[in-house]
Amino acid sequence: MAKSYKKLLGNRIYVEIPKKDESKIIVDENTKEELQRQMLKKMSKLKVYDVGDIVKIVKAGDTVLVDPGKLKDAMVIPLSDEKDVLLVSPFDIIHVW
Repeated sequence: MAKSYKKLLGNRIYVEIPKKDESKIIVDENTKEELQRQMLKKMSKLKVYDVGDIVKIVKAGDTVLVDPGKLKDAMVIPLSDEKDVLLVSPFDIIHVW
């Protein structure tokens, strides 16, 4: 996919947001909690979309584990109508698969 920007600068990393299954079915609380757990599992392995020009620990295409506590505060960056990414710091990467 072609980037809609020229270059990501500095000590920053864009990671892809996993697709969330859309549903119009009303579910009970137990099912809702299970669906949230499944989404958290998807969020535990995120694909790196792009890295800033000074990042050396990962590269685009790597799969990483990001500190879950940092994910909830990560900024969502809309790159296009159909593509959003999360902005994280290299210091929030726990390991690379």
